Order: sequence, then C-alpha cells, then structure tokens
Amino acid sequence: MKLYVGSRNYKPEGYASVDIDPSYNPDILCDITKGIPCETGSIEEVVAGHVLEHLEWPDSFWTLAEFSRILQVDGLLKLAIPDMALLARMAQSGDSAFHAIGLMYGVGGRINRFEQHRYGFTASMIIDILEVLGFTNFDWWNSNVSDASNGWIPRDEDEHMAISLNVMATKATEPAINVQALHERLIERPMSDFNSVAAEIGYTKGISDTAKCAKLYQRIHFKLIEAQQRIKYLENEIEKQ
Repeated sequence: MKLYVGSRNYKPEGYASVDIDPSYNPDILCDITKGIPCETGSIEEVVAGHVLEHLEWPDSFWTLAEFSRILQVDGLLKLAIPDMALLARMAQSGDSAFHAIGLMYGVGGRINRFEQHRYGFTASMIIDILEVLGFTNFDWWNSNVSDASNGWIPRDEDEHMAISLNVMATKATEPAINVQALHERLIERPMSDFNSVAAEIGYTKGISDTAKCAKLYQRIHFKLIEAQQRIKYLENEIEKQ
C-alpha cells in the first residue's frame, strides 16, 4: 500500500489519499499529527508533498516518526517542502522578496487556515531528523503529479527557479532512539538544536550531512538543465512548423 499525504484534490493512481480536510473526500481522513491509522510496517511508500511546513514544530517531527513507523523496512519516503535556505537568501538579496516571503509564511492561510505555513526546513535539518528516524540513501525525486513538489518561483531579473526541496529516503532501520521521549523533550525546548536535544537522550550523530546536501542540490541543478534543454527542443520544433 502507498500513501499520498496532504492530497487535497489530487488522487494519484496507485495511492491511498490522506488529508485532514473532509471536503476533499480522502481515502483516509485524519490529523497526521495525532497518528496515522495504518499498521506498523504496512506501507511501502509515503509521499508528502508540501505538508510539513503546515504543521507546528515539533508536531512535524512526530509526523515524520509516524511515517517511519508505518513504513516497512526498505520503504520509500518522499518529502517536498519549501526550500527555506533558498527563500531566505532570496529575501535577503531582494530577489523576488515578496514572493519568497509569501512562500515562507503561506499567504494562502488568509483564505484557508490549512494553507498557513507554521514552520520551515532546510536540507540539513530534514536529513538530521530522518537519520534519527532510521532513514538513509538520501536523494532527490521528481513527482509525476503536477502538485507543489514541482513548484517554481518567478524571479524579477533572472530565470525562474525551483523552490521545492524534494528529499527521498529509504527506511533502513527502526529509529535510533525513543521517539516519544525525544518528542517530549523537543516540546520542552523547541528552539534548541535538534541534534543537541537528541544527544541528551542517547543519540550519537554519524557522518556529516554536508556531502548529502550537496548531492541533493546537484541533482536539482541537473534537472533544471534537463528541463531547459527540453524547452529549447520544443521551441525549435515549433519554429520548424
């Protein structure tokens, strides 16, 4: 069984849809911060496209722990979130600042409270969390659904660029520590560094994630080049007609 979380109107073939909003008639109606009604180790893939930024921290950690719980070993987790590191750089430089800030905060929340953004992540933050939860083999992924995981930001003076950080990981083992204890500690100290809090209850961080983050960004760079080449090819074909 595969889950498409935060489905809204999307119903990808082969996936059970999961959403908190009953108006979308999801296959599974639930608040994922309270738990997902699936058996432990029963799911082969979880896709959550632009869901985590709508959750309070550390409720989003608990949700990721739920993804880990329900996934079978070797199961795939595919996350898409706004790339906060990129958006922060754009806001600081003034490059499409209004658009960047709007994506940080989720201005759609003015109309629909579920659209408000409540937290943000960088690549290294997500990798840190997922490593604690037993994930490995971090890579970039592309969605076949025209949802927010394919999001681009218009720029004032340059080419459009991707703002969606799409992280794929494989569940290798069960979490390295007691996730409930870590969640409780994070609630007590939500502003503290994640790895420092995890270390207090026995987690020892492994290899630096610098190379892993570089790999993710290298992958999206290649995808951008590929997309540009396809666009150029189509433009040439149109000119021939």
